[in-house]
Amino acid sequence: MSEFELGEDTTISSNYPIEEDTAFTPDEISAIKAYKDNLNRKLSKNRSILKGLETSFWGITSYSLARFLIITSGTQGIGLAIASILLINQITNREVFDEININRKDGQWSADNMGKLIKFGFSTLVTAFVIWSALGSFLNIVNSSKQTYNQLQDTVTAFNKLPEDKQNGFIVVGGLLVLAGIYTIIDSKRR
Repeated sequence: MSEFELGEDTTISSNYPIEEDTAFTPDEISAIKAYKDNLNRKLSKNRSILKGLETSFWGITSYSLARFLIITSGTQGIGLAIASILLINQITNREVFDEININRKDGQWSADNMGKLIKFGFSTLVTAFVIWSALGSFLNIVNSSKQTYNQLQDTVTAFNKLPEDKQNGFIVVGGLLVLAGIYTIIDSKRR
């Protein structure tokens, strides 16, 4: 006699045996199961390879971006470089959302891996703060560079408005000062 389970407390008994209706023999069923297991192992291996390639790509990208920012901005770009590395790190750590399981047991909600989610949220806040401060410094550099460029442009425009004889006089005096500076440097190195 076999039993059917309808709910948590109710079971019904049957006088008829239950058999699976399948067109496969037990050997074929075990071969299909082995084939599925083999495919699942290959899929897992391919997923891990793809994850490794993605992590490598993001690592190379963060290194290149940080190097570019430091080379173009000098020491003022260090904050923005660190912020970009932290942001890219958050992109690579996004699988924390896949690991969270929310379950309901005995009328109570429970969540697994909430520590990782809290850590991810806190590091996201730190990254946002670092990006905010670094972006402010970077925009200050851009603004001061623009002002310096405009001042140089105004100076060149004022120089070009001078008559030819005054321009030549400034060029001669500037050339003499440059030669005197070079002579002083060479003379100090001889001693």
